[in-house]
Amino acid sequence: MKKIHILAVGGTIASVSSDPLSCTNYKTVLNGEEVLATLGREKLSGIADVTVEDIIRLDSASLTVGNWLTLAKRVSEVLESCDGVVITHGTDTMEETAYFLNLCVKSAKPVVLTGSMRPASAISSDAALNLYNAIVAAASDKLHNCGVMIAMNGVISAARDARKIHPTRPDAFTPVEMGCIATVTDSVVELFYRSAKRHTIGSEFDCRNYETLPEVRVLYAYADAPADWFDQCAAKNVSGIVIAGVGNGNLSSAWKRKVEELKGRITIVRCTRTNGFVNFNGSQDDDALGTVCGGNLSGQKARILLMFALAAKLPLAEIRRVFEQY
Repeated sequence: MKKIHILAVGGTIASVSSDPLSCTNYKTVLNGEEVLATLGREKLSGIADVTVEDIIRLDSASLTVGNWLTLAKRVSEVLESCDGVVITHGTDTMEETAYFLNLCVKSAKPVVLTGSMRPASAISSDAALNLYNAIVAAASDKLHNCGVMIAMNGVISAARDARKIHPTRPDAFTPVEMGCIATVTDSVVELFYRSAKRHTIGSEFDCRNYETLPEVRVLYAYADAPADWFDQCAAKNVSGIVIAGVGNGNLSSAWKRKVEELKGRITIVRCTRTNGFVNFNGSQDDDALGTVCGGNLSGQKARILLMFALAAKLPLAEIRRVFEQY
């Protein structure tokens, strides 16, 4: 049987509530073994030999870049002696953790994040089935060299493309434009495609090379959003800014002036607060502004990629290349 190691990081899947009807009022109290017990090891007979380790127990909204690096390095170590890794994780920032690992864990073996939208104590909890499906996915030969994945609600999404689009429903995760790469139904994995973007063993970034990463902030655009946010970033000596712009990564006249002022001082990436692709030199002149086009990455994922690019001390042309390839 395949050897699968679970790394427990807290979240709703490790939570219980005194009210079985509540899907929002609960506390994280379960350790990794207790999370696995909600499924039952006997259900994994013939699927995988599973070991469990508690590495972090936090609400995912409280995770830091330091936590990500700790997790990434442990995943890299564990993969040397097992066939795949499952990470039980809170759903709020699951897509960010998954993409972080996707960029810097150097292995073709499956790494699958899962969690639940309802605590184990809730009626119709999705915790046990999501965990089971994640283990099945991590043990599947079909999912080698697919990059880091998220398994939720029977759907397996590439880390790069998955987004949480609903705060409470079991079908909260979806790859908005790309579609899921695989499904798990009745213990059977069906693979549809592999992402053409660079990841894991094809990535130029390696978590073992970093103790920290440069600071990058995300600025979310809206009507009459203050332009002095850029001044605050400059005063804090942040290394990069990601703009979650309106429409096609569009900038207000006030924001555009600030971007022009910071040209050559802070690396700035244009993304959109909507779904879809931001075009290079499209509605904004990236060459004149000295900006990077974020493609269809969300602001939070563009932040992660920019942190790695800045840590590698890449010039602007190479950062643009990275955003095209990843």
